[in-house]
Amino acid sequence: MGQNQDFVEAGRASEIKKGQMKHTEINGKEIVLANLDGTFYAFSDRCGHMSARLSRGNLNQTIVTCPFHAAKFDITTGKKVGEPVLEIPPDMEPLPPKWQKYMEIVGQEMSYIKTYDQESYEVKIEGDSIKIKV
Repeated sequence: MGQNQDFVEAGRASEIKKGQMKHTEINGKEIVLANLDGTFYAFSDRCGHMSARLSRGNLNQTIVTCPFHAAKFDITTGKKVGEPVLEIPPDMEPLPPKWQKYMEIVGQEMSYIKTYDQESYEVKIEGDSIKIKV
């Protein structure tokens, strides 16, 4: 059994530009491939907070921000570096009182949800092939 068998093809390096991310699925696992200045990283795509796809979030240097509640993770390690927040955008019209009460309750409940680090995967590049160890 060669060491190579632990690695599976996850995508093509040429398909992911610098500063971009791509969603992929391998063996039922949802994984993000991210290109940081030509170095590729792979980590679990479902946010450890409320399961939103991180691949739809914002990548800034080594930090990916979840599109749903802005939890932040370091793509190089998968570690959580910023807690989720529930914020109503400042330019939004005030919510009706019933909705305000509901949002308060949701905000309180959110504070009890545990946000976990993301699983990260070892990556190697062979030609144009991105391979990850799953």
